[in-house]
Amino acid sequence: MKKIFLVIILLALSKALNAQISNSQVQGIAFGYYNDKFGSHGMRAGYETAVWQNFRGDNESASLRHAFILKANINFYNHRRHHKGLSLNISIGYRYTSKGGIIIEPLHIGTGYMHSFLNGKTYQSNKDEEFNQVRFAGNSSFIMPYLQLIGLGYDLRQKTNLPLSFMVSLDPYFQYSFNAERKLRLATPITMTYFVK
Repeated sequence: MKKIFLVIILLALSKALNAQISNSQVQGIAFGYYNDKFGSHGMRAGYETAVWQNFRGDNESASLRHAFILKANINFYNHRRHHKGLSLNISIGYRYTSKGGIIIEPLHIGTGYMHSFLNGKTYQSNKDEEFNQVRFAGNSSFIMPYLQLIGLGYDLRQKTNLPLSFMVSLDPYFQYSFNAERKLRLATPITMTYFVK
């Protein structure tokens, strides 16, 4: 009897999950603009997927209303006077999508890793007190936490058949350790997401 009950529960869960997944494309590939403190420009590539979602209606034309989104991004920026930055971050947070397609993401929280590469030639002395050039000199550090405080965008799937959305967000994060201390940084990425099946 317990086995039959377990099989029924598993089948019901499977059906519910398949129904949710078939209602909407839930995975997206993101590309866009990335910066650091408004003065250093670069680009972002990423991936997002819904770990939970809720729809308006239950037919094939149902539209997404609530979701918890998992995001992973690779970011690059160039500060022409100081360094180039390459980072990887992962975050999770809530997304609300209105009937008209407006996206609001009040908070995402995550973590990541960053490596900076110094611009210009860098030298280091050796044991013979000679100077050798250091290739790819820089600093590696953790990003804890990586926050997306507010994200605003538009989902074209709500009103059209185009599998696209646009998003702009305000992303502060702490870099540990930067010259033996933590440093507050701020990014304002602007991205376009293409949703795939």
